Amino acid sequence: MRMFLAALAATCVLGLMAACSSTTNTDNNAQQSTTGILIDQACGAKMLAKDDPEKAAAAHTKACATADACAASGYAVISGKEMIKFDDNGNRLAKDFLQKTDKADDLRVTVEGTRDGDKIAVTSLVAASDTDNK
Repeated sequence: MRMFLAALAATCVLGLMAACSSTTNTDNNAQQSTTGILIDQACGAKMLAKDDPEKAAAAHTKACATADACAASGYAVISGKEMIKFDDNGNRLAKDFLQKTDKADDLRVTVEGTRDGDKIAVTSLVAASDTDNK
């Protein structure tokens, strides 16, 4: 009887671990929408050291984000205390957005795409509406 209960418990544990693992992978690779501050990755990395990275990033200027050295680092969105880096399509969409926007700072955007860890394959990047602001 003990062997049966031990085998049953081990099977349950392994089943739960497999279920949790597949749920995490599915959620991580699903289409997601994130609202935050558009920033170049070079400056974004510096903002992550601040107490409130999203608030600090809001003061980052369009002029800096479009400077050659910063633009070459690629783009990302800072949401809360997290920086999510863009793929090549996201970088192209970010450059287009920066060329068209009249805003000098507080470049709040909503990004949609498929997330993989700290990166996102961007399918859409638009200015965040006032209802999206925190």
